[in-house]
Amino acid sequence: MKTTIFYFSATGNSLYVAKKLAGLLGETTIHSMATYQPGEQLGGEDEAIGFIFPSYYGNLPRIVSKFIAGLDIHPSTWLFCLSTMGISLGTGSLKYCQKALNKKGLELQYGCGVTMPRNYIIKYNPLSAETAEKYNKRADDKLAQVANDVKTKKTGINMGFVSWGFYLSTDTLYKNIEALDNAFFVESHCNGCGLCEKACPVQNIKLVDGKPEWQHHCEHCVACIHLCPQEAIQYGTKTKRRRRYHNPDVGVTELLR
Repeated sequence: MKTTIFYFSATGNSLYVAKKLAGLLGETTIHSMATYQPGEQLGGEDEAIGFIFPSYYGNLPRIVSKFIAGLDIHPSTWLFCLSTMGISLGTGSLKYCQKALNKKGLELQYGCGVTMPRNYIIKYNPLSAETAEKYNKRADDKLAQVANDVKTKKTGINMGFVSWGFYLSTDTLYKNIEALDNAFFVESHCNGCGLCEKACPVQNIKLVDGKPEWQHHCEHCVACIHLCPQEAIQYGTKTKRRRRYHNPDVGVTELLR
């Protein structure tokens, strides 16, 4: 079965999952949602399309919702999705992926969550690289089962334990989006390398006089903080004391737009 995987990944967890799964499936191509340009109709008989993305408070990142809305997919295509998440409550994003596909008259046949290293530096200190490697190895075991499920076209959306009070609607998740990036700032030791501009998946950063400026349509993926080689980008008062993270098995250059 020919398979196409679309992924959204800011710090490498979802890209790690996409690459691993593609290797297990064979005859699979992967594309970044941040750079892929939709064209002709995708999929068809004996073809599968998968979506791999992080869970944002149990919901879909806005870039994923918009990406799915912009695709033309043949209705006979077998569709699946995987959500990378720091805690099991993140599986709510599978339901929102299903809703996004239903709006296009499509059915999600299979979905599950894959626990990966948590990295939302704005709320907590990300895990160390050593601990992240342990998560990767556990994810490998999960992905071996997922690959078998996809190959055999197993159906079902594994939501696990669901506490709907945890999940935020898209409106709540991106409320006052114009102000979401107001707390970002850059410290004086920024050397103007421009990597943050290249890393932003939605082109929300522009260099002005050699320093990054945020353009007020932020996804809060925090790639700019994590991937800055100088650790010069901060958000509010807490991130300065927290470690930076990208998946230890994914290179920084793989995450640039």
